[in-house]
Amino acid sequence: MEKYRKLKKVILLLITILVTYNYVISVTQEIVKIDRKKYKKIIEGFVFDEHGDGIYNADVIIPEKNISTKTSKTGRFIIEFFSGGAMHIEVFKIGFLPASTDYFKMAKKISIKLPDIILFKSPIEEIVVTGTSTPKLYNEAPVKTFVTSRKAIEKKGAVSLADLLEMVTGLRVENNCQNCNFTQVRINGMEGKYSQILINGQPVISALAGVYALEQITSNMIERLEVVKGGGSALYGGNAMAGVINVLLKEPIKSESRFSFTQEFIKDKPNSIVNFNNEYVSKNMTTKISSFTNFQRREQMDYNDDGFSDLGELTNISFGSNFSHFFSKIDGKLKLNFVSIFEDRRGGNKFDQPEHFADIAESIKTYRVDFGLGWEQILYSKSILKFDTSYSYTKRKSYYGAEQDPNAYGQTKNPVFFCNLNYSNFSLKNHFIVIGLNFRSDKIDDIAPAYNREINEIYTDFGFYIQDEIEFMDDITLLVGARADKHSEIENLILSPRASLLYKGVKNFAIRGTYSTGFRAPQVFDEDLHITQVGGEGQIIVNKHDLKEEKSRGFTFGIDFGKQKKNKLYQFSISGFYNCLYDVFTLRKIDPIESAQVFERFNSKGAKVYGIEIEAGFKIAGKFEIFSGWTFQKSEYDEPEPDFNSKKLFRSPDIYGNLRIEWDIQKFVDVLAEFIYTGSMKVPHFAGYVKEDILEESDPFVVINLSLNRKFGLIKGQDIIIHASVLNILDNYQKDLDRGAYRDAGYTYGPRVPRTFRIGIRYLF
Repeated sequence: MEKYRKLKKVILLLITILVTYNYVISVTQEIVKIDRKKYKKIIEGFVFDEHGDGIYNADVIIPEKNISTKTSKTGRFIIEFFSGGAMHIEVFKIGFLPASTDYFKMAKKISIKLPDIILFKSPIEEIVVTGTSTPKLYNEAPVKTFVTSRKAIEKKGAVSLADLLEMVTGLRVENNCQNCNFTQVRINGMEGKYSQILINGQPVISALAGVYALEQITSNMIERLEVVKGGGSALYGGNAMAGVINVLLKEPIKSESRFSFTQEFIKDKPNSIVNFNNEYVSKNMTTKISSFTNFQRREQMDYNDDGFSDLGELTNISFGSNFSHFFSKIDGKLKLNFVSIFEDRRGGNKFDQPEHFADIAESIKTYRVDFGLGWEQILYSKSILKFDTSYSYTKRKSYYGAEQDPNAYGQTKNPVFFCNLNYSNFSLKNHFIVIGLNFRSDKIDDIAPAYNREINEIYTDFGFYIQDEIEFMDDITLLVGARADKHSEIENLILSPRASLLYKGVKNFAIRGTYSTGFRAPQVFDEDLHITQVGGEGQIIVNKHDLKEEKSRGFTFGIDFGKQKKNKLYQFSISGFYNCLYDVFTLRKIDPIESAQVFERFNSKGAKVYGIEIEAGFKIAGKFEIFSGWTFQKSEYDEPEPDFNSKKLFRSPDIYGNLRIEWDIQKFVDVLAEFIYTGSMKVPHFAGYVKEDILEESDPFVVINLSLNRKFGLIKGQDIIIHASVLNILDNYQKDLDRGAYRDAGYTYGPRVPRTFRIGIRYLF
């Protein structure tokens, strides 16, 4: 604990230095005043958003005088004129509800300063890009997109990507290992391997990176999330059967910096997180740079007091930058990004000794570097030519072993290269066409001597895609497209047609339907690169020699209702989904090897995942919001799986959902309450701590989270925000976890964390 006391002292010292420095700079800078003698009359004011940030480039209009101007970077506006009379001001900005002032009169030779004008965000006018590659208003996107904004991330006090995904209806984040806490996200009941995680639209999360990526991607590097369920867009690879999760990095709109410190206590064990973000925007708005730094240190937590960790020890050090510059003379934009992640995690026991002295140890040191380069060229017809390329290198040193096995150390290297060229927004009458080519190379070099595992594979995929967005009148939009992929593990060319339809002919309603196809190649997946410890032995997965690709066909249909009246929004949606899998990948036990049980992946007949999703919400912009989303589904194999003779897909509950309440008590505190319900599910429980293999039926559980945020204004342009929250208030953590050295580390189904107390401070300057 002494090292944590020293760390806290250093952090408090840094906060003091930053506050003092920025105060001195602010009070010593020249104060710019309006030379009121220069004008006969002026109207001065500020336009802010609901969180107190100045809104740049908003239109400010006096209708009676036919006068208009725009706001500065701080939200300030000045209007000069020479006549009096009664008048009012109206303010407009895309993505916000319009606002207007009361009528006022200008007396002769007198200038006035108006009260601050607040614009509330309009959810209906949210801009999304994931489904179509070009910016679209939320309610006009033919592919339904779910958005999590930066403000929502900060209200929740989220630490990692795993925290954020819990906020989206139809998504479940689960912990799949009691030792190292390997996590995955399920979209509408389908395992993580059926989804694609993108960084700025690029598929750089490989099989190796995906094992621990949900916790390695820290929240302070994320500007927003866009989630597309289903495979309705042809822009993304065939393995995006369940959907796409697009992590968008920050592209700033103003220069600012942010320092934050978060302290968690998970069953009295500390988890400390320090973040620093810096954002720069040039005066002419052509150059934008954002950078982030993150440090996290979590002590191991033993929930059931058996001497073995249930949440492992973790250290994360990451940093990166996102750069863009717009060349106005040639209408071109250069984009660069860089991310470096180092993570050290360990679970088991005897943390003060080397791994091979422990009764159980899973230890993973990850070194990861990502580089991205892109160019966007606007052409004479307003069409856009894009080129993106990225290189990601992940190196992992691991130990998966039990009973003090000195040979259980391993090493994995995984370079991934991706490039994409597309021509978008090309229009022919009512057609808007995207056409493109991409190439991906994924090399796996893995050695695990204790389990006789050596993988040396290179997977390549050449893809061609075309997508046509067709507008019929003003009410119907058809998005139709197809991908053709040549994967190195599949002999034939794979064609994946996809289509989405949007109908807006009924006021306040949108009707959407999608049809999609996809495939997964017979290659190495993330769960293959994780070795679960059971009964003092490892569990490893191998592919059958004649494994064929898995194929899918999916349908969705939904109705969305959204009505906005002044600052109130009413929202309701209901949708159905039906996914058929063919030659589905299934596991069965085969002959074990020394120190490991072996599971073979083979093709079974198929599986079906289908159900309905219901969402409803009400919002008073800037004040109050209540939103709830629920999923009711069935997920079954066409024939029973071999080990437990069950047709039910494992870890896939029939009912799950959430309720979220946000209440902004002005000038006092922002409140966020979350209620998350997960129904019962089938969970395999392998012999070790228990005498024989059992297919368990888990109990349903409820997680309640409560978060509070209070903003304190310092000198102009600087704020401190205090965050406090309790996660899993009822402490509904899994009560029947296995115990001891012979436990089944994969027998986990409950919430990711037990009751957790979190307090944090953010300093914005």
